[in-house]
Amino acid sequence: MTDTVTDRLVEASRMGLSLGNAAEFAAISRRTLTYWLARGRDQALAISAGQRPEASEVAYVDLFDRVTHARAQAAARAMAQIQRAGAGGAVLEEVTRKFRDAVTGQIVEETTLKRQVPDWKASAWYLTHQHGADYVEGYGLDAQLAPEDDGEEQVEADLEGLAQRLAVTLHAVEYPPEIESADDDVVDADIVG
Repeated sequence: MTDTVTDRLVEASRMGLSLGNAAEFAAISRRTLTYWLARGRDQALAISAGQRPEASEVAYVDLFDRVTHARAQAAARAMAQIQRAGAGGAVLEEVTRKFRDAVTGQIVEETTLKRQVPDWKASAWYLTHQHGADYVEGYGLDAQLAPEDDGEEQVEADLEGLAQRLAVTLHAVEYPPEIESADDDVVDADIVG
């Protein structure tokens, strides 16, 4: 385990590569990487339990910590991209044009933005992968409390129910209560004033 190999493993993990691809990127076998990470994890657990670290294992603990942190960074970046796609609004194209105003004769500059539309599939992916117990029938609290079955019955998702819950959730994200009430106040003020 050289510094170069360790740095390449961390770099590959930060890019979001799987453990197998990270190992290939560092020119080692996946088996070697998983062995090193297991040693580091075991020693890190022992240290957190109050044991003194073994000097020969410190490099494995460092590798485990660095790779774990790098993988978490990659996951956070990916999740942020999914959230942005779900919310929409990213600027895809910006066009600025100048023209002479027919009334005033002055040069006017107009900028038009083309924005990404919200992608419900990204939000649905997030909900089912991060909060699947609440959004996929058969995996919620009822399923967790149900007695064990023989495993032969197949679970089918209630797509209509999922779509309704997703629509409510997306509406709440797009129109939070504080924005809706603020808009209502503006409308009321316009009517009164």
